[in-house]
Amino acid sequence: MTVERINRYSLMRKFTRRFDVMLFFPLILVTLFGIIVIYGATYSIPELSDYARKQTLWLLVSLATYTVISLLDYRWLRHLVWPIYTFSILLLILLIFLGHQVKGAKSWYDIGTHRVQPSEFAKIAVILCLEHCLAWREKPLTRIRDILAPIVIVGLPMALILYQPDIGTASLFFPLLLIMIYAGGASHKLILLCILMAVWGTVVTYPFLKPYQKARIKVFFNPEHDTKWQGYNIRQAEISLGSGGLLGKGWKAGTQTRLSFLPERHTDFIFSSLGEQFGFVGCGLLLLLYGLITARAHNAARNTPDKFGRLLATGILGCFLIHIFCNIGMSLRLLPVTGLPLPFFSYGGSFLLTNYILFAIVQSVGVSKGGYQAFAG
Repeated sequence: MTVERINRYSLMRKFTRRFDVMLFFPLILVTLFGIIVIYGATYSIPELSDYARKQTLWLLVSLATYTVISLLDYRWLRHLVWPIYTFSILLLILLIFLGHQVKGAKSWYDIGTHRVQPSEFAKIAVILCLEHCLAWREKPLTRIRDILAPIVIVGLPMALILYQPDIGTASLFFPLLLIMIYAGGASHKLILLCILMAVWGTVVTYPFLKPYQKARIKVFFNPEHDTKWQGYNIRQAEISLGSGGLLGKGWKAGTQTRLSFLPERHTDFIFSSLGEQFGFVGCGLLLLLYGLITARAHNAARNTPDKFGRLLATGILGCFLIHIFCNIGMSLRLLPVTGLPLPFFSYGGSFLLTNYILFAIVQSVGVSKGGYQAFAG
């Protein structure tokens, strides 16, 4: 064997040791499945027919980014935590003056033919800052003052996102805070106190919500409250999801989506589009793939000897599961309409790229020393 072949073989072994195919393949399968569903739900609507192609282009960008980040050691992020957080806050502030308004929310930057949503990247910054803040603590978190710094870290971007207003994305941050401080050693009493304070804050701020936000809450408890708009949306989502039956109506054959009865068929209510086209079997397949991703990420978090890596993987997994729970719960009318999309599945370039960045970090945590011991053993 020549020296060149030996070097090539050595590089390949290093690459395979740093690249976890058991995490990567479920991610790519979910994304490709999502592109199929997006096309099936939008191909007949002129203004949406190009979305599957755009999602494919974003996938290529995401895969390149995923490959680069996953091959790096996650510990280098320690040195970039505060610059990343500061930059994300600046982007959210500038959005007030330079943002593009869509459906009443100034949440986007227009860059050529694409739109970028900085609140997606704020999720990365918040997770990094929270785990950095909690990783160094050795004593349990038992008092409110122990979590003042995490509350400020979460509260600042949350307030800026609420100002847009984007109540759906903002609602993600509080459960993420609970997950992170619990993983960081917070007592059950402190977690309960935080929940009670959040409930009190919700009651106090309810009178200041916009009419459409109040309507969403009222529709959740009484779908007949607003049958022409908010109630209409969730009703059509239920009809679409249930009409697919066991095997679905077939790809591109969903009548609710094709005839434009189902709103936001490629983003908020894509789970209903999936159920209509591929039925219970298609929904079950998606949940199975999500289960494989969850198990792999959980194993990485559990077996990583470094607290920094454990909290990092836990926060990313928590963010991932919150999105899934809220989106599917919304389609099943178990939760109010929040507008949170399905990870790796819903249309959205910024959202897709953010998810691949986060799980590239999970892979870096997992392939570190001890990260995947349970699978190796």
